[in-house]
Amino acid sequence: MSLRRIVIRYTIVTLLVAFVLGYAIKGVVEKRAYLEAIDFFQYNPNAGKVVAAAEKLGMDPFEYYVKYIAPKNHPELGKSSLRVGLEYLVLTFKGLLGPSRERGWSYLCGFIKPSWDFVYNTLIFLVMAEVAVVLLALLLSFRAVKSERFSGFLQTAARAFNGIPVWFFVVLFFLLIIYSPIPSDLANGLKGSGLRMLAYFVFPVLSVLLVASWGLAEGITVVMREEFGQFYVEAKRAMGLPESRVKRHIVRASIVPVMHVWLQNFIEVQTLVLVVDYLFKLNGLGTVLASTLIITPDSVFFFPGTFAFVVMVLVLLNFLVSMTVEVLSIKLEPRGGK
Repeated sequence: MSLRRIVIRYTIVTLLVAFVLGYAIKGVVEKRAYLEAIDFFQYNPNAGKVVAAAEKLGMDPFEYYVKYIAPKNHPELGKSSLRVGLEYLVLTFKGLLGPSRERGWSYLCGFIKPSWDFVYNTLIFLVMAEVAVVLLALLLSFRAVKSERFSGFLQTAARAFNGIPVWFFVVLFFLLIIYSPIPSDLANGLKGSGLRMLAYFVFPVLSVLLVASWGLAEGITVVMREEFGQFYVEAKRAMGLPESRVKRHIVRASIVPVMHVWLQNFIEVQTLVLVVDYLFKLNGLGTVLASTLIITPDSVFFFPGTFAFVVMVLVLLNFLVSMTVEVLSIKLEPRGGK
């Protein structure tokens, strides 16, 4: 039942994204059609016939061109926004799996052509950040479970750090790099390859760690404290079981709810990763996402193709991780064996 809910939830998310994406694509295509209409009425010998047909219908010739002539070259104009969005999402998905034809839609991607290289950089950053966040959160939560005083400190810290934007720590690390012997290259984007490249992720990971670990630690602490208050804990102690075995039972019983707490944290961390990725010039999905909107004094340019690539990758990633967590939760659920 839970697996079905996950599928339904992400289906709704995909449809919503497809509708917004399709609406944006149709807007871009319609703008191109209006530009094509200028050349058509200036140089095409059939322009007079189109003007006459538009006048019979009481329409502006440009509107007539966009509505009745442009769809021959731009079939998207004659389709619903949802259908256009779904078609482009399918095209994006095929592009993730391998080379595919772009149907002349390459202009929707702007100045940056999305590729797997951007995904790899973001996945490396995301995995490193999550490992660091989870390890620190576990250390903090285990300490908080043992100490009521530290638990209060953890709650206060979680409220404080959750209210600080991640870019604040990015700026602090930039200042540290600038005014210290630390190589300035660490703030100027990725360089090198292999293990040498990992050094450029140190400060980005620390930026995410300082924001995301406290909330996760607080969530794990709440789950663990609730488990300590269950009746079976006192029953096992009354049976004479050593405290170490009792704690092992508690940890095992807490795995499933902790996994769901982590899943929520994992989804939230992705936003931090995108922001830090762009600020530290890690050449990942944050850089791609920043290129989807370009504002100039004269106009605003939105590239829905690039936006679709980033959203599609994140939706697929979250869907796969959510399904994996749910399957593991079903297999690891210990309630029936207490």
